[in-house]
Amino acid sequence: MEISLTTAAIAALAGMCGTLIGGMQTFIIYGAAVILQCIMTACGADVSAYTTWLVNLFFLPACIFNGTVGATGYAARKYDIEAWQIERSLAFTHDPLVLLVGAVTAVFGYVLCALITNTGFGVDAGSVSVVVTGILCRLCFPGAQRVNKDAFRALNDGKKWIYDICVAAVCAASAALLVQMTGFMSIGFAISAFLLLFQLSDKAVPSTHHITMTAGYAIVLSGGNLLVAIVAGIVAQVIFTLFGAFFNMGCGSHIDPPAVAIGLCSLVLYMIF
Repeated sequence: MEISLTTAAIAALAGMCGTLIGGMQTFIIYGAAVILQCIMTACGADVSAYTTWLVNLFFLPACIFNGTVGATGYAARKYDIEAWQIERSLAFTHDPLVLLVGAVTAVFGYVLCALITNTGFGVDAGSVSVVVTGILCRLCFPGAQRVNKDAFRALNDGKKWIYDICVAAVCAASAALLVQMTGFMSIGFAISAFLLLFQLSDKAVPSTHHITMTAGYAIVLSGGNLLVAIVAGIVAQVIFTLFGAFFNMGCGSHIDPPAVAIGLCSLVLYMIF
């Protein structure tokens, strides 16, 4: 990934656009962009420019999504919005400083992602960028509590845990098989991201991209071991649930639980395989 004035300028524009669209909405668009990338690649099209400038820059979550996290945290200090409401457009603020914070956060997120990618270190660079940016935003825009005091109450449901593990196993197996059939490691992740479109109108629709991305890493790195992919997907779901309950809900600006799960699981998988 290239770091230059041009890429920084595009990242800044992406961050400002993200504040006008909403964080979840930008991630849904990213999912659609990756799906289209896979289709065009399978059809034999040249996707180098499309990948470089859209998938790996403008719509990259480490860039445009990070911009919305920072901008939302800042906007919550001045306007009627919570710091964690990243699915809301910030256009209602009519505040150029909100756009500026989104731009700066997006540039930071992109540069960090590019640096990690260029080192070749075995970890999902995008998720690490999202997590680090989220932590810095939390330090700048803290909430009333550092740890959610109601987390144990939210987690005290055995039936829900069993259900979540079943969902994780199904999603992980589905993603792993799709990766094997198509040859695209992130295809399950992209589909999960796009399906968040339905979560905008129905909060009961689960987030699964942390499961499918981890399963994609697992099936590739393990040489096609489906059991490893399923176990990795379940572990990702457990990390997602625990981190979200203790350190994201009611704790200030957004630190993305799926990114935490993907980052940790990808690191462990690279270390093992």
